Amino acid sequence: MSWLRRSRPGYAVDGVEPQRVDGWDVFDGDALAGSPAVAEAAARLPDDPALEDLPGYLAVSTKDGREWTLSFDDGKLVVFGLSRPGSDLFEQVLTAAPWTESVERVDREVFLFTTIGVLPADVVLAHCVDVCGEVFRRLGDSPPA
Repeated sequence: MSWLRRSRPGYAVDGVEPQRVDGWDVFDGDALAGSPAVAEAAARLPDDPALEDLPGYLAVSTKDGREWTLSFDDGKLVVFGLSRPGSDLFEQVLTAAPWTESVERVDREVFLFTTIGVLPADVVLAHCVDVCGEVFRRLGDSPPA
């Protein structure tokens, strides 16, 4: 059994089996929501009904533990200003995060980014939840358009 544990990728999360799609391991936020890292990040979110159960509306995926995607459920795009063309606050905050090296918005609801090292999927999702909280706070501080 010990050889099995060592052969697991560094981004694996105990008790969570990712879905395999085109060579990517996809971790649904619902599956990771119970991990301590994600639960603690969710507890740091502003107290707002729009952010209830946020991890369940997100998914992270990776091929190697360094290159990741963050995907949003369509229902949360407007919450983070992602439904408007040319909105880039989320990309700016994600790029400024100390754990990212590069960030690219590849679709309306998908960001591709690399991390500074291999991270477990639950830690990546927790970091992304923290980014969501920061973006939400900044959007709340913005004057109405």
